Amino acid sequence: MMARRRHAALALVVGLMAGVTNRGIAQAVSVSLAVVNDSISPAPQILVQGIAGPPSLGPYTVTLEAALEPLFRAPFFVRSSSNLSASFQVDSLLPERTVVFFRARIFDRLGNAQEQVRSFPVRSWVRLVSPTRSVNDVLFTRQPTFVWSSPPVTLPPGPWTYQITITNSANGQVRQFTVNDTTFVPPTPLEACTSYRWSLHAIMVNGPASDQVTANSPGTFVIQTAECPTATLLYQNFPNPFGGGLQPNTCFWFDLAHRANVSLAIYDIRGRHVRTIVPGLLPAQLDSGAYGRQSGTEGGCDSRLQWDARDAAGRTVPPGVYLAIFVADGLRSTIKILYRGQ
Repeated sequence: MMARRRHAALALVVGLMAGVTNRGIAQAVSVSLAVVNDSISPAPQILVQGIAGPPSLGPYTVTLEAALEPLFRAPFFVRSSSNLSASFQVDSLLPERTVVFFRARIFDRLGNAQEQVRSFPVRSWVRLVSPTRSVNDVLFTRQPTFVWSSPPVTLPPGPWTYQITITNSANGQVRQFTVNDTTFVPPTPLEACTSYRWSLHAIMVNGPASDQVTANSPGTFVIQTAECPTATLLYQNFPNPFGGGLQPNTCFWFDLAHRANVSLAIYDIRGRHVRTIVPGLLPAQLDSGAYGRQSGTEGGCDSRLQWDARDAAGRTVPPGVYLAIFVADGLRSTIKILYRGQ
């Protein structure tokens, strides 16, 4: 009687285990992709990792589907593998700025399956970085650096190749260059005193014809030199803050659209005069041009337009907030300066 009970109990346990296995619970599967800032590359490497159930239910197969909706009614990518650890890659770019759903499954020989579904937004295929910080940039070099970004892609459909187009807004003259990097400096200087717009055409070398995209700058950029400033303005001093064991001087840049009398002076927060910068080493009346850049370069700092945190008597001022007031060509402009002390 006891032996029959033991056999009945054993049969019941086996029956339960078979039922669990038949429902696919003894096996598992996962899908993983490289994610950056919660989004994925338009041509990612996709890893499906399956965990097999009992050997008696083998062989096992893993599958991967990709779709643009969570019910997978019309998957645009379907692959399978007899290897439990399988790597898949798409042969064309995933739609940019859309959410793609991935479903990984593991099947046993009876057709029982376990699955995992994950979804990710797809990064833009290409994004212009510079010069597009604002709608209309002012650049102080005739050979600016163009910068863009595009996510890494697998081969195929990659790699990327790019065609950059630079258009003179005034006369419509176009320059085009083909590059394989994500930065570009024109080999010859652009025309000064005019505005440009630019665009980038990116294409997959080994992908279908549809794997290409064009990005256009949102506005124009102006090539400005000392000979042709487009407006009278005072820039924010730099570095700011200064002092405090860092840079002991701060620099001023300003532009004059017309010949004008210029005043640039430092005041404390109560409005008391501290120091006059212009006139000083520079005369009060100045021709139109860009001032403050280091002589002979497009950047840096002209030593004649620096403030060393000393007042008119040569004494170092106490730490605090100061004001630089610029008056020229009908413009009065004020900027705040933070001095951290010696």
